[in-house]
Amino acid sequence: MTRLSLFSWLILGAAFLCACGTSFDPASFVDGMRVLAVKAEPPEVAPGQATTLTALAVDTSGAPIQLSWDACTEPPLPGKGPVNPDCFVLDPAPYLLPLGAGPTITADVPQVAPAIFGPPDASGGLYLPIRARARFASGLVDTAYLLRLANGTAPNHNPRLTGVFVVPATGSPVALDEASPLEVHAGDRITLRAQFSDDSAETYPIVLPGQASTVTELLRASWFATGGSLSEAVTGELKPDTIWRADKHLPATGAVIDLYVVGRDERGGTDFLHRALVLRP
Repeated sequence: MTRLSLFSWLILGAAFLCACGTSFDPASFVDGMRVLAVKAEPPEVAPGQATTLTALAVDTSGAPIQLSWDACTEPPLPGKGPVNPDCFVLDPAPYLLPLGAGPTITADVPQVAPAIFGPPDASGGLYLPIRARARFASGLVDTAYLLRLANGTAPNHNPRLTGVFVVPATGSPVALDEASPLEVHAGDRITLRAQFSDDSAETYPIVLPGQASTVTELLRASWFATGGSLSEAVTGELKPDTIWRADKHLPATGAVIDLYVVGRDERGGTDFLHRALVLRP
């Protein structure tokens, strides 16, 4: 894998596995049942060690969500990505190992040989596929999370999102308050920016053909909203802002529009947070 291929696969895989609603809506629009992200703490562990898994699962109908977790020990198919399709199409199977049930679980990583999930990416990373199966009133959604297996080097840590900011045309950005939804109106255009803690972008060794060096992680934020539209589904260092527009999929006046931000690094680390907007006349 190249530096960004793991991150790109996670984004594309989430969109492929979790996108619901009409085929004309982007994956950043949340309608119905979705699993937007999975976070492991810690995000890099050795076989036999424990990690806590949390899913960001939503159903805009308000129906309850049931979650179950399985590790898939079936090796990936050469040239077909880091997850074997049989992790999702066959069930039960001897290579699907139950980890627990609930929106958040603490589980021991199975005693697997990391090398079977090779080849490693440029950072030396090998990843155990974790299947999160969310059951909703109207069906189920399977989502893959790639858990980085410890390789003896300094372990990766999750990035940490510290806030979402409204960026005005002039003046300083203003933080959105989780406890006080921002009032918006039909036709509004609001520039938004996610902020990570200063220590979120870690350095790590990278090995490419004929080249060995130390690089700093590139951080990305994926954006989701239950109403309106977003100019950028993913933001990062080169394009830090997205514009939320109150132009479609708006709820009734006085209703809340949920805004979700998922932060990711290049080695499987994840964080997420929620903010809210309220539609006024």
